[in-house]
Amino acid sequence: MIKRFFMVQLLLLTVAVNAYAQDGFHNKTDEALSASETVVIPADYREEGMASWYGEKFQGKLTASGEPYDMKKMTAAHNYLPLGVKVTVTNLGNNKKAAVTINDRGPFVPDRIIDLSRAAAQELGFIDSGKAKVLIEPYRPEPEPQSAAAPAPVQKKLYGAFYIQAGAYKVKANADRLIEKLHKAGFHNTRTVRVVTDSAQIFKVQLGMYKSLDKARKAHISMGKGFPGTFILADVIQD
Repeated sequence: MIKRFFMVQLLLLTVAVNAYAQDGFHNKTDEALSASETVVIPADYREEGMASWYGEKFQGKLTASGEPYDMKKMTAAHNYLPLGVKVTVTNLGNNKKAAVTINDRGPFVPDRIIDLSRAAAQELGFIDSGKAKVLIEPYRPEPEPQSAAAPAPVQKKLYGAFYIQAGAYKVKANADRLIEKLHKAGFHNTRTVRVVTDSAQIFKVQLGMYKSLDKARKAHISMGKGFPGTFILADVIQD
């Protein structure tokens, strides 16, 4: 009798745990969906610069968002736009447009502002050239005919952990010399990030952190021409 009692109790507990787990899973899924739908950027955001693209070499590797890179999807890497946000990229050379979702960080080179998937670069028409001057703007879907006007995009500032990358070196002594130069110029909020790859190690010299993109931009401007090749990035480091 006692054995049967414990067996019944165990069965009831198992059913309850399974029901709770399933309910919790659905709740988390709903929360994730609603969060992704509310990702926005400032309505007046506009950024011009050089775009590049990445393809076969990175196929299947994890992006900063955690999903594998798929060069056939309309995605892109940007240094500080929120992951999951959708933007419109216009090739200023031919006026072709493409809507892409930011799911990765980069490109970590001074002269580029966005790294597009192969599919996006194909749509924008610069596969062969490798680079193109582009304009990035908030994505605004075309209004459906005879539908009510869409509400204006939300005015919102970008907050987070932003840094200014001042240089990247394979030799730590070179990074130390740059830090000394920055200190002499009055920039004392430096840090060195050591990144180890399969073939080498890289020492990245950065200023920060800045709690908003506006503050990072003001600090970047104050650096002047004495520190060429610097750029702003969000606090996501990827090999």
